[in-house]
Amino acid sequence: MKIFIGLGNPGPEYEDTRHNVGFRVIDELRKRHEPFDGVKTEYCRGWMSRMAGKEVLLVKPKTFINQSGIAVKKLFDRYGGDLEDYVIIHDDLDIEVGRIKIISKKGPGGHNGIISIVSILDSRDFVRVRIGIGREKAGNSYVDYVLAPFTTEEAPCVEKSVRTAASACEEMVRSSTAKAMSLYNSEKSKPGDRSERPGD
Repeated sequence: MKIFIGLGNPGPEYEDTRHNVGFRVIDELRKRHEPFDGVKTEYCRGWMSRMAGKEVLLVKPKTFINQSGIAVKKLFDRYGGDLEDYVIIHDDLDIEVGRIKIISKKGPGGHNGIISIVSILDSRDFVRVRIGIGREKAGNSYVDYVLAPFTTEEAPCVEKSVRTAASACEEMVRSSTAKAMSLYNSEKSKPGDRSERPGD
């Protein structure tokens, strides 16, 4: 079973911030694939759904981003399986707004949520969907930048990247992570220009 985990900070004050774009992808997947059951624990909220005839779990941790590893470890202890079936969806300063990139078994690259997950799991063998938030406008304070909302000018590109990320997740279930990488990691594509495939 694929487990998709969108990173973000809990609470309404963080809802529209750059750091919470992973939550937005989970919301998009919930819209496309109506959940048939819910999961509530101290560490996360989750929704059981189906994609391409297969059960998947969509998750939003209740921990703050820098403690994401706690929630992911609890999920792994409960559901087990291969770490390659755990897909972490998160913001990324090193990718421009509107683009996404899928990677697997790579280092955390400075993202505190991924640092926490790698540290607690003692492994990097999971899949990541990185959603670009850019760093050009960050100035000297990355903390303030990631905890701020997207600008009006950025909003359309972000919406496209959220839909594209959701479609990439669907492709992982429909075919494979490798196929999703080949379709959605193209450097030649314009931000958000890949047409979204309909959910099954």
